[in-house]
Amino acid sequence: MKFRYISQQQQFLRALSAGIGKTAVILPAAFLTETGLGMLTLGMVFYMREVFFLSPGLVGWIAATWQSCYVLGCLTMRPAFESLRPRYSMILSTAGMGVAVAAILLSRSVVATFLFYGLFGFCLSFFWPPLMSWLSLGMEGKHLGRAMARLTLAGSAGIVISPFLAGALSSLSPRYPLFAAAGLFTANCLLLTGAALALPQLRSDKHRGRRTKEEIDKKDQSTSLRFPAWIGLFVTFTVLGVIITIFPMYARDDLGLSKSTIGILLLSRALCTALGFVILGRTMFWHFRPLPMLAGLALLAVFVFGISQARSFSFLALSLALIGPLISLGFSYSFFHGASGASQRAPRMAIHEALLASGLIAGSAVGGQFYQHYSMLAVSLFCAGLLTTAIVLQIPLVRLWKSKERPR
Repeated sequence: MKFRYISQQQQFLRALSAGIGKTAVILPAAFLTETGLGMLTLGMVFYMREVFFLSPGLVGWIAATWQSCYVLGCLTMRPAFESLRPRYSMILSTAGMGVAVAAILLSRSVVATFLFYGLFGFCLSFFWPPLMSWLSLGMEGKHLGRAMARLTLAGSAGIVISPFLAGALSSLSPRYPLFAAAGLFTANCLLLTGAALALPQLRSDKHRGRRTKEEIDKKDQSTSLRFPAWIGLFVTFTVLGVIITIFPMYARDDLGLSKSTIGILLLSRALCTALGFVILGRTMFWHFRPLPMLAGLALLAVFVFGISQARSFSFLALSLALIGPLISLGFSYSFFHGASGASQRAPRMAIHEALLASGLIAGSAVGGQFYQHYSMLAVSLFCAGLLTTAIVLQIPLVRLWKSKERPR
C-alpha cells in the first residue's frame, strides 16, 4: 500500500512537470533578474560614492560601463545567440552575473570595479535577447501583445520592489544591495538549471536563435513604424538613465533626502511603470498608431523638467509617478513594432535591447557630466531637448509609414 501511494505521487509529479512550459520558467527568471539588476544599479550609486568617494561624473561613467558592455554583447554576440538554446544562454548569463557582482565586492580598486561591472553587462546580454525571442516565437497581434504584457509585468514586479530594497539595505551598509543582487542571480541560475533538467517540455524544446527553414521561407512583414519607435525607445531610456543614476545623487546631495526616502520615490515611478505595462498589455488601441507615441514623448519632456523644479517630497513623487507610464509606453512601442511581422526575432530583440541600453548610457554618462559641472536643471533641459529632437525626427518617419504601408 505504501509503495502504491509513492508510485501515485511520482506519477502525479511527472504529469505536473510535463505540463509546465517555457512561460512558467521565463517569467520567474525575468522577475529575479530585474530585481537583482534594480538593486545592483541603485546600490552601485551609493556604493561608489561612499566606498570609493567618486564624483557624480565618474559615478555616471561607471553606470555607463556595464551598459556599454551590454550593448557590445547584444550587437556582437549574435552567432552565440544563434548557436545556443535560450535556456543554456540564460543559465550562463545568470552564473556570469553572479560571479561578476561577487568580484566587485572583493575588488579593492576603482579600475577593477569598472572591469567587473563591464563583465556583468556583457553577461547580461546573453539573457534578455534570447529570452525575448524565445517567448515571442510564432506570436503576432494580440497574442504577441499579451506575451509582452506577461513578460513586462513579471519584470516590472522586480523593478517595483528593487529600489525600496536597495535603499533600505544601503541604509545599513552600501555593500548589502550588492550581496543581495549576487544572491538573486545565483538563485536564478539554480532555478533555470533545475528547470532545464527536470521539465520535459524544456528538455524537448529545440528552438535556437538561428532561423528554421519555415522561418527562412516566411515572408517578412515587418512594419517601418519600428524606426520611429526605436528613436522613442532611445530617448525614453535616456530619461530613465538620468532617473536611476543621477536623480539619487541629486536627491541625496542637493535635497538632503535619506536613502530609504529615495528608494520610496523610485518605487512610485516603478509602480506606475508596471501599471502602464498592464494597461498596454491588455489593450490594442496603440497598435500601429503613432499618435500616443508622439504625445508620450511630449509629456515626458514636461515631467522631466518638473523634477528639477520640485522641492517637496509630494511633488517629486508626483513627477516620477507621471513619468512611469511613459517609460512603459516607449518600451512597449519598440518591443511590439520591432517584433511584429519579423521573420527572425532574435536580431530585432538585440537591436531593441542595444538601443535601450544606449539610452541608459547617454542618461548616465552625459547626465552625470551636466550634473557635476552645472545643475539638475541643466540635466532636465538636456533631456527635454533630446525628447523634442526625437519628436521632430519621428514625424517624417511616421508620414512615410502612412504613405507606404496600410495601417493594420
